[in-house]
Amino acid sequence: MLDHMAVRSDVRAHDAPADYTSSFRANAACARELARLYDEIAASLSGARVPADAKVVEEPPVVRRSPARCLVQLGPVALTVAWLQRAQGTVADGELLVVVWRGEVAVRTPQGFERAHQHSGATSATALWETVLVVSAQSETQWGWAPAGGGGEALSSAALAHRCVERLRAAHAECAP
Repeated sequence: MLDHMAVRSDVRAHDAPADYTSSFRANAACARELARLYDEIAASLSGARVPADAKVVEEPPVVRRSPARCLVQLGPVALTVAWLQRAQGTVADGELLVVVWRGEVAVRTPQGFERAHQHSGATSATALWETVLVVSAQSETQWGWAPAGGGGEALSSAALAHRCVERLRAAHAECAP
């Protein structure tokens, strides 16, 4: 009796990761993972200790966050982590851009009656290292950040935060006076 009906093969069942990251459920999971990533970065920086033989006490890192980006200024270097996605897109359309900079990215706000235009010596920042990552997830519990071009294993948000802070500290060691 159903001989004349076409049976649709479930193509989506064969592409489970793309199916999940293309769903709107993944957007909420992505927001939680970005918050986890930013929390891990901030926690890694707050645990930094000043060596006993340090002659100059550095200012604490400046951490600025929004839902889609995290910016850390650590002395002469900075780290930016930005989630780039189309306005109505899905997680599958997004990319995570991670850049370590030499120079000031988090401009300190003037205090009191000072005006920003009165400050001189502002320089532009130069990118020292960057990577682009995409979501590699079949579900929220299997979330990972993988290199955009493939060819690398996916990292958890905690492992990615650790790698980002390592790169930032290496750049700081190279650029510190």
